[in-house]
Amino acid sequence: MELNEVKLTKQMSKVFGIAEHACKYDKSPCLTPEHLLIGCLDDGSYPIKEAIQKSGIDIDSLKDSCHPILESLPFGFCEPIKTPICHSTKLVIDQALNYMRNYKQVFLNEGHVLKALIISGHTDKILTPEQQNTFLRLATVSRDMDLDLSVYSPQKQVCKNTRIVCTEDADRLILFIKEEFGTRWIETIKQALERNLPSIFIAEDRSGDIIGFAAYDIHQPGHFGPMGVAKHKRAEGIGESLLHVCLEGMIRKGYKRVIIDHAGPIEFYEKACNAKVIPTIE
Repeated sequence: MELNEVKLTKQMSKVFGIAEHACKYDKSPCLTPEHLLIGCLDDGSYPIKEAIQKSGIDIDSLKDSCHPILESLPFGFCEPIKTPICHSTKLVIDQALNYMRNYKQVFLNEGHVLKALIISGHTDKILTPEQQNTFLRLATVSRDMDLDLSVYSPQKQVCKNTRIVCTEDADRLILFIKEEFGTRWIETIKQALERNLPSIFIAEDRSGDIIGFAAYDIHQPGHFGPMGVAKHKRAEGIGESLLHVCLEGMIRKGYKRVIIDHAGPIEFYEKACNAKVIPTIE
């Protein structure tokens, strides 16, 4: 899979822009992993800012001391990056794409790239082992998020074919989850389906096939998740519609706040409902 074949989060596009600027500032013939690191850390998302703060990193000092190790020749171009990249950068991007696929995601984000930079050893001479562990723990994993429903405004549903699950849907919902996401949610959903009124919604296509699901009050009251959309139907507003259907149901139940469990696409929830990452208490 090439980079130009995948979607980028807004923050990821920003990362590449900052990295290219750093490359030009260094008058480097190609964009290196060090430039990618600056792109990830400079004006990053909340998890990255939190990791920077907890690591005691001064981003300006880091940028001044982060001198790229130039290779003999640029590797080539990698759209949408307009600057030539070196071979090591290509390997980092390839690994980041592997992480994205392994997480069954379709948007590349800065967490994938940062994890690839650290695991591949390109930050060993720039960050201490403790700092690298902090970034891996806070900025490259799913995070719980908080949503204040008192300031939430119900949204127009993009996908109209959403409804609460019924008994007849149980087997095909389990099959859908297994085929699209593996076994990690199967037992939890099975147990929820045994309840009289499970808080699970599904989205269907025009043929009546399930293309997405979302749930709340599954793990514990007041918690949203899990949610998943068929890979070939993502970025079409289906997940957003399922999210809002569930949030409206939680409002009707009288909830004032919602915890979004293990939010992988953090930027999605920030944009869709203004949810906030819950700071880590240490």
